[in-house]
Amino acid sequence: MRAFNRKAINLITAFFLIWAVQLALGITVRNPLTVVLFVCLFLAKEKTDAYVIDSGKRKILNAACFGLPVLFSACLTFPVFGKASEGFTSSLFKLMTLFILLTGFYCLFYYLFRALILAVFRKELTKELSQEVHLKRLKAMERKEEIRLFFTVSVVCFMFFLPYFLYEFPGIMTADSMVQFEQIFGDEPVSNHHPYIHTLTIGYLIRLGLLVTGDMNTAIAFYTVAQMIFMCLCLAALVLEVTRISGGMDLRLTAILTLILSAVPFNGVFAVTMWKDVPFAGISILLSIALIEMYRIREGRISAGMFAAFAVLGILFGLFRSNAYIAMITFVPVFLFTFRKNIRGAAIAAVCVILVTSLVKGPLYKGFGIKSPDFTESLSVPLQQVARVLVEDRPVDDSDIAMIDAVIDRTYISQLYAPGFADNIKELVRAGHPEVIEKNKGEYFGLWARLFFRNPLQYVSAWYDLVGGYIYPDVAYEVGNIDGIIANDQGLYHSPVIGGKFIKVKEILIKLSDFMPLYGMLFSIGAYTWALVITFAIALKKRRCVIVHVLMGLIIATLLVASPVVDFRYAYAVVLTSPLFIAISLTERGAE
Repeated sequence: MRAFNRKAINLITAFFLIWAVQLALGITVRNPLTVVLFVCLFLAKEKTDAYVIDSGKRKILNAACFGLPVLFSACLTFPVFGKASEGFTSSLFKLMTLFILLTGFYCLFYYLFRALILAVFRKELTKELSQEVHLKRLKAMERKEEIRLFFTVSVVCFMFFLPYFLYEFPGIMTADSMVQFEQIFGDEPVSNHHPYIHTLTIGYLIRLGLLVTGDMNTAIAFYTVAQMIFMCLCLAALVLEVTRISGGMDLRLTAILTLILSAVPFNGVFAVTMWKDVPFAGISILLSIALIEMYRIREGRISAGMFAAFAVLGILFGLFRSNAYIAMITFVPVFLFTFRKNIRGAAIAAVCVILVTSLVKGPLYKGFGIKSPDFTESLSVPLQQVARVLVEDRPVDDSDIAMIDAVIDRTYISQLYAPGFADNIKELVRAGHPEVIEKNKGEYFGLWARLFFRNPLQYVSAWYDLVGGYIYPDVAYEVGNIDGIIANDQGLYHSPVIGGKFIKVKEILIKLSDFMPLYGMLFSIGAYTWALVITFAIALKKRRCVIVHVLMGLIIATLLVASPVVDFRYAYAVVLTSPLFIAISLTERGAE
């Protein structure tokens, strides 16, 4: 307990220190340097705390480390306070900035003075022996304890998400949600542009709501509640699996993880938003857990039931997102290699996943008149790259210009081109002759390749401007800042049950992501990508399970080659599975 408390204090002091540095220097909270500095400061504090002075000179150490930092922190705070607080109009936020600067700089000088004095008295230092030299192995949970934990976490998540539901009643619906709603009731032709299986699920639940209530607005809440419950159960399964990976339940760490998952605002907002990305993230959690459980017994006989669970979840995984279907196809060789000692069951499960998903997305949907996404939808990155070459007036051969003119009207391409948003150029193609590209894929790939070799910098810049946020944390975009139901002709409207103080709490929790370091990283896809890469390297070094890392890495890879914009929800599956791949790499046992 003593060691845990000391680590908690060191984490808090390191946190305030980097917060003060971030405010003083004016760097963003999502700058990767904040994480690097935080880790270095925490480790430095841990090292200095491991030594004590066994002499009367300890009073000098205490006086210097607790007295002088107050003076020095005040001298450093007041010159930078004006600049650090100039962006705030609220007196409360200015006062908070002053407190953070004073506290952070105090921690900074405390570190420096303690390190200096320990260096002076290094001959009189002794290594402090912790009473917890041997960490007590956590006791594995019994079945009853697992069930109790599962339902406790589910209820906690539901109670945290409930205010979002009541405020957003009957649920959040954006433009994508409205398209699916219109398909359900025949106002739009059905399409798999938004996964039809998701549209079908929404339709069944809304019709059930209509049957019970007779009111369309209230009926939408049936879907919202069902999705919210599903996500609570998935998050509970996630917490339970993390405790298994860790070797047993530590109430403190379990409570912290549960609090983060339930209290972070984007989880509450997404839980009541009618988006395919939300149930897909839940499916990704369950699929990852299934893979981890199979990995534990890979040397023995894996049951048919476990392979069947993988197959069902794998099919849903592929049906709920187009890029996930591609990721799953690429993932199959890794899956077969990992479970090569159960190759028959693994092969049957893998074939079922690919075959069923392909048949459903192909012949079955086609037979029911469900249109697939057009070819142009998958060309976001290459279209942006070619457009960038044209916008910058780079030299292009007449023959290549003729091929481009056969598809689009270049008159307004400069006005339409947006570096971080591909839909404008895609719509320009759709307004022209996209069928020309579809019928001549080889020739147009050659055009793309020729322009690449002549304009590599423009291609790389266009790619990074479009999807760079998936790999670099310090890219600005909104996360979870959505409300209500978009304006529509269907008579649907936002009808909040609660408001008042909850709105303020929600706004503060979201705005803090642009103000508080480390917390802001939770709202950055790039941070999760780097967490995935770093923990993958650690897991490889420790010879741990990397199958979840690979699957989530393939999701990121598909976004890097085909995403039309940097959007947090597109990588939401990676966000929610991050506790799993972090626990695999950093805990003592790591899913073994």
